[in-house]
Parts: sequence; C-alpha cells; structure tokens
Amino acid sequence: MKKTILIACLGLVSLGLQAQSISLAGEWNVELGKSGSAFAKSKRVSQGEVKRAILPGTIDTNRLGFAPKDTMETTHLTRLYAYKGAARYSRTINIPKDWKKKPVELFLERTRPTWVYVDGELVDSCNFISTPQRYLLPKKVKPGKHLLEIVVDNGRGVPDQVYGSSHAYTEDTQTNWNGIIGRIELQLASSVESKSAETLTGAIPSRSVASPSALQMPDFARDFHIEGAHFYANGHRIFLRGKHDAAVWPLTGHVEMSVEGWMKYLGTCKEYGINHVRFHSWCPPEAAFVAADSLGIYLQPELPFWGSFDKKDERLMAFLHQEGENILREYGHHPSFRMMALGNELWGDIDKMKEFVDDFRKIAPDKYYTFGSNYYLGYQGIKEGMDYFTTCRIGGEGWGKYNTHTRGSFSFADAYDGGMINHFHPNSTMNFDEACDKAGIPIISHETGQFQTYPDYREMKKYTGVLHPYNFEVFRRRLAAAGMLSQADDFHKASGLWSVKLYKADIEMDLRTRNMAGFQLLDIQDYPGQGSAFVGILDAFMESKGITTPEEWRQWCSPVVPLLEMKKFCFEDGENIQAKVKVANYGGSSLKGKKLKWHLAAENGLFCMDDGTFSTKDGEVRKNVGDLMAEDEGVLNIFSYDEGLVDVGELNGVFHVQKPTKLLLTLNIEGTEARNSYELWVYPKKALEKKGVIIAKDLNEEVVKVLEHGGKVLWMPTASSHFVAADDTLSQADNATPYTVGGLFQTDYWNYRMFKTICENNKKKVSPGTLGILTNSEHPIFKGFPTEMHTNWQWFPVIKESHPLVLDNFAKDYRPVVQVIDNIERNHKLGLVMEWKVGAGKLLVCMSDLEKAAKYPEGKAFYQSVIDYMRSADFNPSTEITVDELKKKLAEKPRQVSLKELNNISQY
Repeated sequence: MKKTILIACLGLVSLGLQAQSISLAGEWNVELGKSGSAFAKSKRVSQGEVKRAILPGTIDTNRLGFAPKDTMETTHLTRLYAYKGAARYSRTINIPKDWKKKPVELFLERTRPTWVYVDGELVDSCNFISTPQRYLLPKKVKPGKHLLEIVVDNGRGVPDQVYGSSHAYTEDTQTNWNGIIGRIELQLASSVESKSAETLTGAIPSRSVASPSALQMPDFARDFHIEGAHFYANGHRIFLRGKHDAAVWPLTGHVEMSVEGWMKYLGTCKEYGINHVRFHSWCPPEAAFVAADSLGIYLQPELPFWGSFDKKDERLMAFLHQEGENILREYGHHPSFRMMALGNELWGDIDKMKEFVDDFRKIAPDKYYTFGSNYYLGYQGIKEGMDYFTTCRIGGEGWGKYNTHTRGSFSFADAYDGGMINHFHPNSTMNFDEACDKAGIPIISHETGQFQTYPDYREMKKYTGVLHPYNFEVFRRRLAAAGMLSQADDFHKASGLWSVKLYKADIEMDLRTRNMAGFQLLDIQDYPGQGSAFVGILDAFMESKGITTPEEWRQWCSPVVPLLEMKKFCFEDGENIQAKVKVANYGGSSLKGKKLKWHLAAENGLFCMDDGTFSTKDGEVRKNVGDLMAEDEGVLNIFSYDEGLVDVGELNGVFHVQKPTKLLLTLNIEGTEARNSYELWVYPKKALEKKGVIIAKDLNEEVVKVLEHGGKVLWMPTASSHFVAADDTLSQADNATPYTVGGLFQTDYWNYRMFKTICENNKKKVSPGTLGILTNSEHPIFKGFPTEMHTNWQWFPVIKESHPLVLDNFAKDYRPVVQVIDNIERNHKLGLVMEWKVGAGKLLVCMSDLEKAAKYPEGKAFYQSVIDYMRSADFNPSTEITVDELKKKLAEKPRQVSLKELNNISQY
C-alpha cells in the first residue's frame, strides 16, 4: 500500500480535541453478499439487491435478514432476521469546505470487522470489536461529495474461536449481528493523531493510556487499592457485590449504546445492592463506563474470549493482545474501570497469561489484573502475576470435600452432591474461611448461585424486537402435553421464591468469610442461552419476576448487612438455642455506638423464652423469663470500631412452644437501613405416636388386606429393603416404584440438559434436576408442620431422603399433595406425597423415608403431622384407584424424554 494513502484503523482514546464532527446516522444503502466472496473484496461490484437501512442499526433491526428455518430451538432465543456474511453499507458524504487540508477521521463506535472504501478505493480494514474503529481518510479526499462504502462482515476477520466463545459474538445472548451501532461520524482528527499520521502508513502505534488522576476520582474509586485479602477505596475496606453480565439485550440483539440505557440497567443493579459488574468475555461501550462513573459501580471488562489460551495460536494471541490494549487505551480513563481479566474460564499456557498481564500493567498500571475469571475452573490456584482471583475454588480438592470452595452451589459434575448448600444440613455458619485464609490476595466468588427457576410464560409478550422466544413456546407446549400447563404460574412462583432464599444463603456465606473480597452472581438476570438458564431473580429484560423486591434483596446485598450465625434453624421445645450476631460492615464508617435491635415474632401460635440471655461480649443486655407471647424484642450494643466482619454479640436461650411454631427473627441497626431476617421453626418435644395407621415399607398382601377392610395405610416405598435408588427415571425392576428421580434440595443448577451432558461425559452422577416442591400450605396435612407453598429450610431431611415418583401414567388432572417441580426439559409430573382411596381403605404414599428423616426435629414433625392427618377426618382422598390399577400404573414405563447433548465451552 502506498504511503500517500494514509490509513488509520485506530484503537486510540478520543481526546476531545476535534473541532467539529458530522453525524452519519440515518439512511444508508445496503447490499448483502457472501463472506469471502468477490463482492467483499471488490471495489464497487454490486452482488445483490440494494436495500435501505437505518444506521446505527443492524441487519436484524432493519429486518433485512432471513427468517428462521428452525422454530424448535430451545438452547437460546431465535433471531427473526438473522444474517451472517458481508454487508456493504454505502452513502454519499459531504466534506465541508472549511475542512480543507485537515485530516478527516471516520469514527465507527462499535461494529464487526470492516473494510472501508472512499470513491471506490480501499482505505483499509480493521477488526476491533471491543472498541471504536477509526479510519484516517486519505489526503486526496478533498472537500465535496464522495462515495463512502463500509463492508461489515460478521463471518470473518476474527479468530474462529471467538464466534462461539465470546459474549461479543455468541448467539446465546448478544447474537452475531451485522451492522454499525453507536456513533457513526466524520471527525476532524486531533493534532496528535494528525502528526503521527504524517510519518506512518497503516495503523498508528499505541501510546500511553490516559488514566484518571486522583483529582478526577469520585469517592467510590478514590485511592482504589489492595491490601492483603481486601479491596479498599476512599480510605475504607469495600466488598464487591457483583453480577455477571453476558450482553443480554433481548429487543435489539445487540448491546445498548446510550448512556440513558446504561443508566437504567446499572440503576436497576444498584437498586438491588449491586456495586460491581463483571463482563463475561466481552467489554461494554463507552456509555457503560460513563453510567458506572456516575452511579459508583466498579466494572471488570474482559478480553472477548473463553477457551484455550494457546500460545501456539499466534493469530488468536495477537488478536486478544490488541483487544486488551485497545480496551485499556479507550476506556482506561474512567474511574469505574478498576479491574480487568483475560477472559472466562481459560485454560492453556499460564506463562502466556502472565505475559499478557505484565504487558497490560505497563500500559495501565492503575488497574488490577487477574488471569481468566475462574481459569482452569480454579484448580490451578493462585499464580504469580494475579492481583486478585475470581474463582469457584482455590486449587483442587478431593471428591466429596469442600475445603477449597468459594461458593455454595455447583453442578454435580463440579462438586459432590452439588456443593455445600445442597449437601449439609441447613445452617447459617458455613463459610469459605478454609480456602480464603490461605490466599493472601483478594478472592471474588465466581458465578455465585445459578439457581434455576421455572420460566414465566407471561414474559413471552415482552419479546417485540428481533429475538423471538421459540424456546418458551417449546417449553410451554411440553408442559401442556404433560397435563400441567395450568400449574405453570405456580411452578414459576414456588421455584422462584425458593431460589431467592438459596441466593441469600450463598451470598451470606461470602459475607461470613473474613477474607472474602466479593462475589459475582450468576445472576440477578436470566440468561437466555446455553439451553435457556432461567437463573435470575429478574427476567432477561432486568424486570421483576414477582419473586422478590429491591428492598428485600438489599437485606443481604448491601454495604452493611446484619448476620445471624446458627448451626441450624429447626428446634424442639426446651432445646437450647445459641446464635452469634455479626455485621458485615463495608459501609465506609464505624458502627461503634450503634444499637442493633432484634425482634422475634411468631407467625403462628405463641412462644416464650425460658432464662434466655441476650448479651454482647462486653456484658449482658437483656434477660428474659416470660409468659407465652406473640413477639419480643431487645437490643445489642455495637462496641467495635472495625470494618469488615464485626462480632456484635450472642443470643442464647431456651424456646418453649405449645404447638409447631414458625418464628421470624429480625435484626436491624437503629438509625440505618441495615436489616435482615431469619426464619426459625420450633416443634413440641414428644415421641412419635403412630397408632391408628398402618405404616408399610412394601405393598404386600397383608397391607392390601388392610386396605380392603377399610384401614389407613402410610406406604413409604423408599424405606423398603428392596428399594434401589433410581436417578433420572432409570428403571429399577426390583422396586415397587421403579420410576423415580433423586431427591434434590436446592433448585437445579443452571440448565439440566447441559450439565446432564457434562456429567455423563465425565462419568459423574447426574443431578436429579428438580426445582423444589409445590404444595398447598393450607392443606390439613401441614397442621403440625408449618410451611409455605414452596421449599424452605425445614424440608431438608424429608427431601434429602426422598425419591419423587414419576406420575406421568396417572390421570392428567391428578395432583399430588406435595408435588416436585421438574425441569423444562423432562416435564415429569413428580410426587413426593400422594393419596388415594383404595377399595374401602385409604392410602397415603410418601416417597421419603420418614424414619430416617425423623432423626431431625423437623423430619419428626413432618412424620407426626402426616400421621395426625391420616388419623383425622380430614384424610378423605378424592381420587379412587384399585390396587391392581395402582400397581399397573407404577410398573408402566413413563413418557420417555430424549435429550440431545449440549456441551459447555469450558473443560470439565
């Protein structure tokens, strides 16, 4: 290329020195052609029909692409106007007379790889995808009219891995759009760029990044630094309450480019207590950083990659290195840009990762860097060159161990029994001290949560843009075919309310960890890809699902959070209760002298505290020997000046109740918005009374005779010596109930289909895949076992000892007393507790071994409540069935569900 054709594809920060700019937004001509064809390489050869398009925009938003051939897609939303290949956008431009002899720059804020022509002559090409592309037009482009042509190709120009391994491109979220979005302008180039361009051909070389000075820093980012295991800013320790961002914009299929749009998005984050956003394998535009600067939210952009960091792949390495330089130079002046990662869950050459970080640190020494977020899935641990570590574990652990973990929930492929929350008896003492205390650098919990909820089909009407929810339609039809469509709203509500409690538990585990520096949730927002992962407390539009409120969520996701540490939540009358009260204080000031008020209220019935002592480490504050009451309260004084995790005091006492009672213990710091609450259950202490009911492990002839003679039978098939656990509806011929699934306490992780594939490929047990229970809390079976319509902590022993029964062969309108919600892939009707009239008798089937569950107070209470119900006049099943019919339906093979493999990019 001749030196006289001065070309610039510049990844440089705009210094604001331009005297003038001309917007090119508006109507353009567009021609579609195949990627790599002569059309893309030629000067002005037309290869197709000339159409009109509005820019900024995409082929999708202009509805110029092609209608989908597959309307059965469930792995992600479907593009209604998809296009992949080259598109030539053209229009006439007019260079003003007063720009004569001045360098003119073409500014494209965000696009795909481009080739720019002026009057039929190729100017240059550029493949920057994370930052604006800038072209310095040739000197011979004089004032007056010229033909500007921009070929945009979303099928070539970047390494092949990037198309499916970056949220800058993936169809799972942002989509692989073709177009130009954001600002499209002609600008007078700055004097610095102009001077550089006089002596160079091609791209102008990099120069030092413009970093914000101390005077420019707002308080939230002032003196942002690391000391040991923690981040600090403005003289105080901070805790990153983060969310994962995957570029989910369902209406446009491309990232929002306006400050207004990002203020709305990040403003919603802030309403829910979020002060940090991690951009998974992509970098947001300028508008995001501007909004974050204003709202005080810390951003962590990443290189646009997820996969093998292979030093031998020179093309990939060069591309990623250039993208990193561009990101730092373009956005490094923003106070919100404090951290950066090399991508998501990388594996490959660790020395090469360090080399990248070392290079980037030279460009922008004010930033903190880590290797890929959760690189090697955490197994490689901390390496030299990492300022902080975003991870789910720190080094490897033996199977069945949790000592390296930094989050409470995992897939069954990643951790035994799906992690600590699903495995251990419910408590609020678990933390990650064992892993984090040894780290020495800040640890951020990676992709915390991932608790599924059943989708809300009412959301479908929101999809009025370029993406269509065919996945929702398929899932809805499946549910209808299974005879449960009328329960869809209840499935959504019950699974959603339970998922909120699970998120609370996972977040509080982080807050109870003294040397934890933050978390990055996956997610408060639904993820529409990877099989459709409905893991958000908000939908894909960042709007409420009706399962929580900002006020409730901020109880445990705020700068200051009161915490109650208890070894369990369920007690028997007369049992000593010991709890520690702490505060996660990252609010920027001492709480010394504040009063922490506790309030205890019975949601049903009455209670009293016998010789209850409520004290701080500095002395007793309250002693209570009371009569039965509906509520009580008291105060603990905060004596500590400390920030971080602060010890406040203890609550010790003996509860007394006359009947099974649910209590709500609320903690709030007077004069502040800091408050939090915990649910407790107290049951009368008494031996199980089983008279009047026949309890059977097998449906043998003797039991059948009892039913024939009008008896009442509680049948627990899983307690039988013949029972063999059947996970994932595999037939176990020796079982009287051969078709069951496993008992899963938490809701299924991320997406059942994807992690079923991963588990099977790694010869690991597959998750039971369920989403919690659905029941009628007013049903008389619960008179001795207070419950909501959904799972809560008191259900743990019952569910963990269960194998829910597949009821697909029973009448479509039959509903179990306690139903288990299945995932969107299988849609089995699952029962935990069922009842029928059998001849003259009455049969209740419980798919949990209640003898084992009764080792816990809550398990025994449920067992007794079931028996009491069966002895009462309320036990009057409305559905009749014969023993032969029951046995036949239990033995029949249920509806078969065939799932195609769905793989993850990460190596498992």
